[in-house]
Amino acid sequence: MIEIKGIQFSVNIERKRIKNLYLKVNGTTIEASVPFYVLDYEVYKFINTKRDWVYNAYLHSQYKMKTTLKYMGGDSFYIFNEKYNLITNKANRSSCKIVDKNIYLNYSNEETKIDYLYKYLDSKLLLEAKKLLDKYMYMLIDYGYKYTPELSARKMTSRWGVCYTRKNKINISSYLIHYPLDCLEYIIVHEITHFIVPNHSKRFYEIVERNMPNYKLANEKLKY
Repeated sequence: MIEIKGIQFSVNIERKRIKNLYLKVNGTTIEASVPFYVLDYEVYKFINTKRDWVYNAYLHSQYKMKTTLKYMGGDSFYIFNEKYNLITNKANRSSCKIVDKNIYLNYSNEETKIDYLYKYLDSKLLLEAKKLLDKYMYMLIDYGYKYTPELSARKMTSRWGVCYTRKNKINISSYLIHYPLDCLEYIIVHEITHFIVPNHSKRFYEIVERNMPNYKLANEKLKY
């Protein structure tokens, strides 16, 4: 064990055929990959030189856990903050349908069944995102931008959305399917604004707030 800024970290040391020492922080566990000839005390000595890095990596991992809501098992699944019963069944082919408040998921592979569900729900997420994009297209038109950005969705753990202005494309996180619609609305407004202002300057947030006055409330919901 090693204590860094009040946090107790356990250390797992794995020796490999490598030349350098590598650290990875997983929650409160420091995973050290080291050459065979490196002794334990040398590993701890190295960790001590990286105390700030370890602590910051820990904070980052906690932030990701806090801000990325995703399915972690069980018989419930949330779609736009509404609870659905998840009913799974082993089958030859994967399929999915939603009836009332029930999600019927047939899966052929246990390891990829939830990936399949997210991919299926991407279409539902993108349908709502397209409505919001149409709603706020006036923002781009007012600034002389005439082309409607292309929308896509994929699983992202460090971002809620990203825009590629040169490709005229906005990508949103599949995990937004769990959150209230105003959270999706904020991400769409946020990414649209990046076509106008590329950074997160004061002007950027002035434009966001002008078009979505309650954006801060929506943004706060994405942190829980």
